[in-house]
Amino acid sequence: MTAARDGRKERAVEVHSAQAGLFAARYRQLDLDPYASCFNYSRRRLEALLDRLLPAKGDGLRLLDVGCGTGHHLARTRARGFTVAGVDGSEEMLAQAARACPGAELHRSDVEALPFPAGSFDVVLSIEVLRYLPDAHACLGELARVTRAGGTCLTTASPLFNLSGYPVLNRLAAALPLGNLVRLRQFFHTSLGLRHLFENAGFGQVAIHGVYLGPINWVERLAPRALPRFLKRWEPVDARVADRPLIRDLSGMLLVHAIR
Repeated sequence: MTAARDGRKERAVEVHSAQAGLFAARYRQLDLDPYASCFNYSRRRLEALLDRLLPAKGDGLRLLDVGCGTGHHLARTRARGFTVAGVDGSEEMLAQAARACPGAELHRSDVEALPFPAGSFDVVLSIEVLRYLPDAHACLGELARVTRAGGTCLTTASPLFNLSGYPVLNRLAAALPLGNLVRLRQFFHTSLGLRHLFENAGFGQVAIHGVYLGPINWVERLAPRALPRFLKRWEPVDARVADRPLIRDLSGMLLVHAIR
């Protein structure tokens, strides 16, 4: 079982290494046209929520990005005054992060064995990591370990009941070629299940937020030219409804806000 789990993590790192340049280009486009794609829109919604939950000014607070990828969030948070560090399993992603956030402390590391002492960070981010882990317990234990008492952890997860139907598509794509979908098995969560996982990992206060609603992915696939206009009109509605208690599990992304 451990060998299979490690193989899945290695496959995720391999896929993301191959996509490092693509992700860097996507993040560069994000501020230029936040409605150009579902990726841009979803990250715009995520950043709005992160900005609300993070301290307005870092004032020297230490922040760790676990699965830092191309360094986009490292650069954004350092600009707000945080002292930042990042870890990732991909050398290619870390090379992009070094360009995006020069001088940041970067380490190649397994997310289940972080190279820092306990309580090292005031804030820990982990964006789009849990979806690639068949068992989140070890990673969440590490996130809790390196977060100081009273510190904040902000972690995304992919919802099991996403209205886009992606959990079903991913299972199919992992088994056989399906359009342009990457053959990489992913793992999905409910808000209740996430609450239990984070509490069991040692977090005292746990809140779950819906970031954006999922059906926008179907608009992108079926009518891509209409997507930017649709998203501009949809966003005010999305901002009002995506985080409501009975709706957030249908969203395209969940964000866990946990206090150590």
